[in-house]
Amino acid sequence: MDNGDKTILVTGATGRQGGAAARHLLKDGWNVRALTRNPDSEKAKSLKELGADVIKGDLNRPDELKHFFEGIHGVFSVQNPWITGLEKETEHGIVTADLAAGGSVKHLVYSSAGPGNPGTGVPHFDSKLKIEEQIRGLGVPYTILRPVGFMETLKDNDFVPPLMAWNVNEKVLGKDRMLNWVACDDIGAVAAKVFASPGEFAGKEIAIAGDRKSMDQCREIYKKIHNKNPFRIPAPVWLFKVMQKDLWKMYQWMLREPDPEGLIEQTRKIHPGVMDVETWMWKNASP
Repeated sequence: MDNGDKTILVTGATGRQGGAAARHLLKDGWNVRALTRNPDSEKAKSLKELGADVIKGDLNRPDELKHFFEGIHGVFSVQNPWITGLEKETEHGIVTADLAAGGSVKHLVYSSAGPGNPGTGVPHFDSKLKIEEQIRGLGVPYTILRPVGFMETLKDNDFVPPLMAWNVNEKVLGKDRMLNWVACDDIGAVAAKVFASPGEFAGKEIAIAGDRKSMDQCREIYKKIHNKNPFRIPAPVWLFKVMQKDLWKMYQWMLREPDPEGLIEQTRKIHPGVMDVETWMWKNASP
């Protein structure tokens, strides 16, 4: 596909989702403008080596960013509330949407979370609803992505895991409860597919999932690949409840709302190569 005359600006370009989106867009032939606060980071340098135009910018200073949004085809918008806090997440998401509208972009793709309706009681779901409301009112063609739980929580230590994945998930939700999972790389792949077919996806909300597995099933896959049990911190649940009040509210919501079925099949129609848990674990099997 020849997208070489069109540019997509990616926010959060050195994060998991933004980085994945940037890589897949570059692979598909788009020009990518990668927005980051630290263009000298290793992840930023990697994107530059792949051909991205890495730019330094801070969403706390939107007036300095206006010219970056002019004349571009699309924007991939994602924020990280665990770094900025919920208030700043909302502010940055709204600023990004406003800048996209001011630059007359043709397609805004926003990576959200949760079911997309109020009343969940989960703060980091509600913060994203405010961003979605802003996006819908701007008149810019948009698509909202709704990824499920990240497979990365089954491996990394910089994301609240392994306390969350291999300890609290099991204790609160149960070892046998079926959970939807997606790899961040596949979120980026879906985003690239959406940008490639705006007529098909504009105005839609897309849930993204690659697998549906219980914690017991995930543990067995991990043991098969690594020949050991996954590392876990057997901390008491009450400590997690005190330390991670937002995530605790998410668990309470999950207990009321079983994970929906059918999301994997929907995702495969857009991205046939979406990974299941085992494929993802093999791909990320290094210690």
